[in-house]
Amino acid sequence: YDTRELTIKAGRNIKLTFANPDFMPHNLLVVMPGSSVEIGTAAMSMGAEGFDKDFRPESDKILAGTRMLDNGQEQTIEFTAPASPGNYEFLCTFPGHFMLMKGILKVVP
Repeated sequence: YDTRELTIKAGRNIKLTFANPDFMPHNLLVVMPGSSVEIGTAAMSMGAEGFDKDFRPESDKILAGTRMLDNGQEQTIEFTAPASPGNYEFLCTFPGHFMLMKGILKVVP
């Protein structure tokens, strides 16, 4: 998570590639403004079943995301940026990571 902020235009098609150079597994989820702690906490509460679900809790606040990636893996996701401008968030939901591994997806008009 070396990029802390991305700026995109509302309603545009986005192609985002997430690469994991770390030895721990990581993912990247794009979520509604103000919901990163809720999503991260829900992922932690998944316990062992989280591994089977890529620590992606069920929530309509998740807009897009990758699967859990191991060292050296990458995944490209494509999605449409929200139509409403705002500071959306992105985070890793591997248990405990969301507190530090996060950033802002700034959607502008």
